Amino acid sequence: MELFIFILLLASALLHAYWNLILKSAPDKAVAVMSIFFTSLPFALVGLAYGGVPKFEFLPIILLSSILHTCYNISLFKAYEIGQLSSIYPVARGTAPLFIFVIGYVFFGSKISNDIAIGIIFICSGLITYGLLQLRRNRSNLTELKLALLNGLFIALYSLNDAFGTRMTGNALSFLGMMALFNRIFLFIYLYVFEKNFLPRLISGFECRFILGGIISFICYVIVLAAYMHLPVAVVSTIRETSVIFAVTLGVIVLREKFVWDKFGLVVLVLVGLFILAPI
Repeated sequence: MELFIFILLLASALLHAYWNLILKSAPDKAVAVMSIFFTSLPFALVGLAYGGVPKFEFLPIILLSSILHTCYNISLFKAYEIGQLSSIYPVARGTAPLFIFVIGYVFFGSKISNDIAIGIIFICSGLITYGLLQLRRNRSNLTELKLALLNGLFIALYSLNDAFGTRMTGNALSFLGMMALFNRIFLFIYLYVFEKNFLPRLISGFECRFILGGIISFICYVIVLAAYMHLPVAVVSTIRETSVIFAVTLGVIVLREKFVWDKFGLVVLVLVGLFILAPI
């Protein structure tokens, strides 16, 4: 079972890299993030109908999850408005598992084995180092780094909250469906209030590829929530963050980018970490 979940998480990581590429390449990031997440809402509601509406007592943790996801959505598209995918994505995704480990250990007394800790360190060090090198190479400002770190923190907070919420409700589809409904409402309110002329921009800037991004994002997170019921949060988060090496690999194969030494180092560190974490 653990090996099957491990493989699913790797597939989720590949898909996650692709929908982030769709978001980053969109001319209007606010329109893209709204379109992608609203496109996935019907699937989430079907899952809610199938899994059943969660009990009222779970509403606080579902609302908290919705707020954290909304903060993640906002910090993500704001970061992509000023920064590059090659630098924002690795730093945010590389710091998230470390935030999860520290928060889990300090506030909840969570413990993991030495082998798992070593695997997490290998993967996170590769991601963060690669991201920081890209920030330096792109001569990015401090704001870009702050947004990437803030995004990583929100990833960690919603991951911990969602793992707990999924285990409490006992159904990933039920939890995701209700959370997604509130999240999309909160996100729309924010964009309508703070993004100038958002509705005309949403109508004129919509692209069909956002539908694919929405479907992919839904599939990715269903896999992640299901994995939370079987594996530690820090492990799930770390494996899903390996999406960065898929992005790098696709860049080399599809876009014919150069396979320079920092990309080689990233791939080696992540693969070593995955080998340590793999349940074989």
